[in-house]
Amino acid sequence: MFGYIKPMQDQLRVCELEEYRAVYCGLCRALGKRFGPMARMTLSYDFTFVTMLALALQEEAPTYSKQRCLFVPFRRRMHLDPCAASNRACDLAVLLLRETCADNLADERFPRRILWLCASPLIAPAARRAAAAEPASDAVCREMTERQREAESDPEASIDRACDPTASALSALLETLSEDESERRVLARLGYMLGRYIYLCDAVDDLEKDRERGAFNPLLSRPQPKEEAADLLRMTIAEIGYAYDLLEPRYYKGLLDNILYLGLQNTANRLTERRPAK
Repeated sequence: MFGYIKPMQDQLRVCELEEYRAVYCGLCRALGKRFGPMARMTLSYDFTFVTMLALALQEEAPTYSKQRCLFVPFRRRMHLDPCAASNRACDLAVLLLRETCADNLADERFPRRILWLCASPLIAPAARRAAAAEPASDAVCREMTERQREAESDPEASIDRACDPTASALSALLETLSEDESERRVLARLGYMLGRYIYLCDAVDDLEKDRERGAFNPLLSRPQPKEEAADLLRMTIAEIGYAYDLLEPRYYKGLLDNILYLGLQNTANRLTERRPAK
């Protein structure tokens, strides 16, 4: 995932911002412990959201402790304590990084391709450990890449077809965040629309680069790509809100509300060159 699912920080209360940073820093620390210091570079806002969503649906309250940060060593900060949700988010981050690496090795040209060739052997050991811990998620991530390549090999693939592999993968991954059957159905829908949102944001973000390279981008065939993307993103965000409204988060409600009701649209506005939401 690419860091598009993030809060609108100037609309957060101070306590909510501190809590968000604690989850983010806890994930960063967990990545370093599970996969080594370089793995911290895989962390994004998206996995912070996934961790908070998983924790928000469980009975047990999240716990925190003060730790020293690698990047701010002279001040102790609050960190989310290691837990099943944070460990799983770390595994997913590494598995998706492996798929990103494989995708870029296939698509990038020299000299950027050299960077991914160098990164691949560094990522592989961590990805094997993550796959051993999360075999079902590993299969979902591999299938996503295969289906994405198949869709993008068709120059006339529709936007819906191009979005579907990422959307289906995130649907399958989020569905497993709860054991309650009704919550699982809602999470599957929420995951699908979030995956669609991520793909659309990435397509808008890469539009000019893909145009210059002659690479596949489903928006390139549209007469007004950014305007159409803005409309699609707005409808997708509305569907995300409808699904989220069916959940009852026990924790992080203010943060999750901010991300899904304000942050998503703010990011979409920035990417489509519209005035940022206030």
